[in-house]
Amino acid sequence: MYFTQFPINMTRRESRKLLASPYLMHAAVAGSFPSNSVPDATENGRVLWRVDRMNGGGTRLYMVSPSKPSLVGLDEQMGWPDCEPQWGTRDYDAFLSRIEVGQTYSFRLVANPVVSRSTRGGATDIANQRGGSKRIGHLTVLQQEAWLIGKQAYESVDSEVPRLFASEESSRAQRNGFEVLVDESGASRVVVSNSGKAVFSKGAQGKRMALVRAQYDGVLRVTDANALRHALTCGIGHGKAFGCGLLTLAPLSR
Repeated sequence: MYFTQFPINMTRRESRKLLASPYLMHAAVAGSFPSNSVPDATENGRVLWRVDRMNGGGTRLYMVSPSKPSLVGLDEQMGWPDCEPQWGTRDYDAFLSRIEVGQTYSFRLVANPVVSRSTRGGATDIANQRGGSKRIGHLTVLQQEAWLIGKQAYESVDSEVPRLFASEESSRAQRNGFEVLVDESGASRVVVSNSGKAVFSKGAQGKRMALVRAQYDGVLRVTDANALRHALTCGIGHGKAFGCGLLTLAPLSR
């Protein structure tokens, strides 16, 4: 697996055009790989990407991929093609192999927090298998937090835990090999921000799509190293083709 950081030149019109449409960004990222070099998603990993607005200014594209990308074309679209390459790609397997149970990291995840609902009666797919289902986005910050950490999100607030989360045997975080730590007051060390809905056109027919997104920043502890490695290379949740699902880790600041 490979991990790539690509700084985006926001003074370019093409950059702003691509960032306005997750579908166009998906096409630009896919164009960084020969069509036969990256298989569809497998247990060993897939292409994941995310765009971050940096605290100190600037915008950066992150990618995780099974093969090394060629970023010359992307640089011509949204980089600094007349300068020395500004991007960097490194082997990701060395970091993945060092992940162990009990380690703590700061993390960031941009995800598509949704729940599948039956078109009949609003019950979840698990409870009602009749009829088609559709994905409905969690819109409140508390719901979006619970999408990741389950009923733990409600432990420090005066609110009843919805049945959807109360009935979960394990949270999405736990299923992906980690737990979110809590502070001295018992509140979860995770912040949900930049939540909203992106509406864009997809394909030649211009089909309109709506994508609910939320950014999660926090501190985690590894509980299952293999499950976490799978999450880091295969993503979490839906919307992976459109810039959701990429979890990144960083050492805790001392």
